[in-house]
Amino acid sequence: MPGAGKSTASEVSASMGFEVFRMGDDVRMEAERRKLVPTDENLGLIMLQLRQTGGPVAIANLCKQRIERDAKSSFVLIDGIRNVNEFLEFKKLGRAVLVSIHASPERRFKFLQARGRTDSPTSFQSFESRDRRELSVGIGESIALSDEVVINKGSVEDLKKDVSELLRQLKQKFSSEWK
Repeated sequence: MPGAGKSTASEVSASMGFEVFRMGDDVRMEAERRKLVPTDENLGLIMLQLRQTGGPVAIANLCKQRIERDAKSSFVLIDGIRNVNEFLEFKKLGRAVLVSIHASPERRFKFLQARGRTDSPTSFQSFESRDRRELSVGIGESIALSDEVVINKGSVEDLKKDVSELLRQLKQKFSSEWK
């Protein structure tokens, strides 16, 4: 869910040699193309419109094109999967593991406000509205079907340590399978 710690996990993965591709970047690029300010409302509307016209994997397909074109590493982290169909689309690129990061709504709201991006919620009500929008595109099923779950309830350093350990294990597992 938004604010759970995906950006922190992405930072950790990049430091471990993973290439990071953020699905939200594709939505932000579309907002830029349309000359819209990347507010939560605008990005949410674009996300829904892309899925309405291109189906549930529309944004995954945009991100997948960037991965196929730009990825140089065998290890890629995709930040922002919102439904199981997107994950299945990415599995076509190779071995894949679906990892979710869980944090309480109160914690996520504080993280999002502290982040201070143009799409940060302005109130807890707008935060809850965003959560409902995310749930409407299938994120709950993705979380429920995750292969791995990281619980984010401690410090940022605790989250970094937990993510680092999980990614180290996954990288080791997949590296040994390719030998």
